[in-house]
Amino acid sequence: MGLVSRQPLLEDSRQDARATNQVSDSRPDSRATKYAIGIQIKHLSFCYPGSNKSTVENINLTIQPGEMIALVGENGAGKTTLAKLLCRLYDPTSGTIAWNGKDLRSLPIAEVRSRIAVVMQDYARFPTTVRENVGFGNLIYLSDDTAINQAISEAGISAKVKSLSQGLETPLGKQLEGGVDLSGGQWQRIAIARALMRLSTAEVLIFDEPTAALDPKTEHEIYSIFRQIAAGKTTIVISHRLGLAKIADRIAVMENGQIAEIGTHDELMELNEIYGSMFTRQASSYI
Repeated sequence: MGLVSRQPLLEDSRQDARATNQVSDSRPDSRATKYAIGIQIKHLSFCYPGSNKSTVENINLTIQPGEMIALVGENGAGKTTLAKLLCRLYDPTSGTIAWNGKDLRSLPIAEVRSRIAVVMQDYARFPTTVRENVGFGNLIYLSDDTAINQAISEAGISAKVKSLSQGLETPLGKQLEGGVDLSGGQWQRIAIARALMRLSTAEVLIFDEPTAALDPKTEHEIYSIFRQIAAGKTTIVISHRLGLAKIADRIAVMENGQIAEIGTHDELMELNEIYGSMFTRQASSYI
């Protein structure tokens, strides 16, 4: 893998995994994928209205078709802002995000949203039935039991749903009469099932801190689900929990709104700078 270093002429091989704002990767995608899509981020900056400081600044990054890339860093590094720009919840202050060479701003919003499936940290817990909690992911399948049950099965929550007295029609949430509450991990799986409802049309998956509130055992189970559903999709994982980053093809370390390092887990551990320090610190908390 050819990584652009901070100073390409330096002979120190560790610099290969150290990136500046000018990050790119010309590595050809070695995996076959039917999705002819790539994301090209060029000189991207964003400043929230009323602020004089950019949250992300001069980011350059290419995400290959079918690649899973993890964006990691401390809180406030700009990870979630970058994810929202990729969803076109915001438009850049400067620079561009392109899909297959087309500026995201030139595409109809409805088309952009139809091509993205998102699981966020603060996912919704709708006070309504299991069917609607899952079917809201793609309304045209709201009455399709087969599609909803398949999504529920792939999210690993089918046993729980089958145990409920009214199955798909069970109301969720204690504020409803006869409503059933779920554990944090079970609500997380419902949110994943909702995202899976649009998997057939989604070309880009975004997971934003999806396991932040889960215990380690449940977190590991969710990792396995993510890896399975991400196969063949262009996937962006935002996390400060680095166990999830390990399953990615590449890791981009964000610091102060910029990409400071990029490479595989092994490359960044060998580099032993920002990512290596973060990973070692987190790993020690499990010992």
